[in-house]
Amino acid sequence: MEQKRKLLVDIAKLYYEQGLTQAEIAQRYDISRTIVSRKLAEAREAGVVKIFIDSEEDTVHDLERRMLATFSLSGLKIASVPDDNSGLSVKITAKAGAEYLSGFLKEGDRLGVSWGWTLYEFSTALAEQEVSLDMVCQITGSVDNAMVRGYANEIVGNLSRKWNAKEAYAFPCPVIVDSPIISDTLRHDFKIRRVLESGARCNKLLINIALPDAGSCLYQAGYITDADLVRLKENRAVGSICCRFFDESGRPCDETLDGRTLGISIEDIRRADCVMACITGRQKAQAIYSALRNELIDILVIDSLTAEEIMRIAEAERSA
Repeated sequence: MEQKRKLLVDIAKLYYEQGLTQAEIAQRYDISRTIVSRKLAEAREAGVVKIFIDSEEDTVHDLERRMLATFSLSGLKIASVPDDNSGLSVKITAKAGAEYLSGFLKEGDRLGVSWGWTLYEFSTALAEQEVSLDMVCQITGSVDNAMVRGYANEIVGNLSRKWNAKEAYAFPCPVIVDSPIISDTLRHDFKIRRVLESGARCNKLLINIALPDAGSCLYQAGYITDADLVRLKENRAVGSICCRFFDESGRPCDETLDGRTLGISIEDIRRADCVMACITGRQKAQAIYSALRNELIDILVIDSLTAEEIMRIAEAERSA
């Protein structure tokens, strides 16, 4: 059964994600077009393929106009998504991001990338590009808990291959260590110092945003504790950008935790020529709103549900 489902997944990916024709797929597997057509139908029936019919195009365009009028963005793409399937929403938004953001990277750019599920789906959906980047560099330490996936290596590998990067660096250490002393010691290691310096030299960044709560990958992997969450709440943290927790003014809000974190700083993010984000999740709306209001993001790809919630927050603050 597992082999049969894997075949359905592989054929569906070739047809729906990579754009191969049924004839091309049939030739690749040495089967008839009729069998390919049947397998695609089976994939839909088995739930491997979920069809989402977008009837909200005018609404999304109006939402894009309102967001561009509200925030200082140089690029914006809102992906219309269903309100009852978060997994499908991630895939739709990531695919839209892969199509949209590829146009903002130029020959010779140095791209710094964070990690997370949406960015992994983005890196998978991205088609191979004609431009060659000088470098792809992981800009935040990794999560080493096998039960909590960060996809850091996969993201760097996918992007460096598809964007023909001359150099590619993963970050060979945990994202948060036990004390600032350990962090300072690790920064003197040659390999870690090289990655940190390379990340700080990146002119374009592809970032993620997460929340300071028990649903955070950092909490689930054991990098932050209940005591950290309490302190972050006391310090009015609204979210984290590249694992750096910030408040509603867009500034670091926990000096101790910040000193234990390995990766580029919020000031490094501010200095980049262009910060790009592909983000999903309505629960992140307040954090994304604060990042946008404080101009921490230049180009945004986001799902329609989260975009609507961000505008609700913005309009409520304007009328307050």
